[in-house]
Amino acid sequence: MNHLRNCFSKEIVNITRQSEIDIAKGLCVILMVFTHAFENVAWFFDPEVSSVVFDNLFNKIIGNSFGAPLFMLCMGISFCYSKKNDTADLLKRAAKMLVMAFSLEILRTAIPGLLEWLIFRDPECIEYVYYFFAADILQFATLVFLTMALFRMLKLKPLAMLFIAALASVAGQLLCGLRVDSVIANTAVGYLWYSGEMSYFPLLNWLIFPICGYAVGNLWMHLRDKDKFFRITTPILTVISVIYFSSMAIVGEWYYFSAGNYCGMGLLDALFTMISAFSVIGISYLLFKHTRKLRKLLAAMGERITSIYCIHWTIYGFLYLGILLVIGDAYLPRWSVLPVGIAVLLLSNYLSALYARYKSRYSR
Repeated sequence: MNHLRNCFSKEIVNITRQSEIDIAKGLCVILMVFTHAFENVAWFFDPEVSSVVFDNLFNKIIGNSFGAPLFMLCMGISFCYSKKNDTADLLKRAAKMLVMAFSLEILRTAIPGLLEWLIFRDPECIEYVYYFFAADILQFATLVFLTMALFRMLKLKPLAMLFIAALASVAGQLLCGLRVDSVIANTAVGYLWYSGEMSYFPLLNWLIFPICGYAVGNLWMHLRDKDKFFRITTPILTVISVIYFSSMAIVGEWYYFSAGNYCGMGLLDALFTMISAFSVIGISYLLFKHTRKLRKLLAAMGERITSIYCIHWTIYGFLYLGILLVIGDAYLPRWSVLPVGIAVLLLSNYLSALYARYKSRYSR
């Protein structure tokens, strides 16, 4: 314990941009692109041909456990290092994020859905209207900005925020599955707790991730010996993660503390998932510490994670329609996920870099 304590200073000494967080977000970009590749391409798999290992690898472990949770933790840590972090700035960021969220839904949901209806005249395409109001990760980020603005206004300490987030997690698990008769009302409460298939990241269940990241970020600013810190903590966190996921594989039920509901995750599963996400941060630091070019590439992708997220989902929205037009009633092999994921990752990263350069020139 003393070895770990010696990694920290009483004064704030770690105030520069944290490359390991950008690298972790870069890994998060890769994981989310391949996870969403699986989600989009899996529509065209032969239902008679199953692959438990492949499906669990992409959908349960890689995507669910190291994608969104890792992004949310890094988001919370970034709050500590952001220059625009007072109440007014957080409210402005919330407004921008909300506009971005619904603009993305127009591009990836409304327009492809309308085109699919015009081509196939399938009445089920009308359901895309409901997904326009889904509680997805950008909508969740909007609510997090608003919540942090409220916490800032109340001048709450990190421990108080953690306590509130833990209570919210318990409440979210207790309310999980509670539905309202009205479709509109059910969609609205889905932003707070898991109320159905359009409630992906409800605030009560997932607030613990960015708040925990923020609490860790306040300690992170006192970290003076990263090498020693990660050498001590990463093996321990990794072993715990392996035991957790192995136990789920043995039991045959994922997120068993939350009755298998990933979106409506409770406090215990959230705790183990955060441990896994922190292990990825440590591994990314130790693994890429001496690989300058790869570290620079991943960090650049991590800095542009929001634009890559929007671009890759827009591509998938139209790609789904394109595959449907080309193959019709045929099936795709499961290995097709890999080339699709690689192609979308390369294209999204390229377009995101172009956008960043354009934005830089425009701002100057």
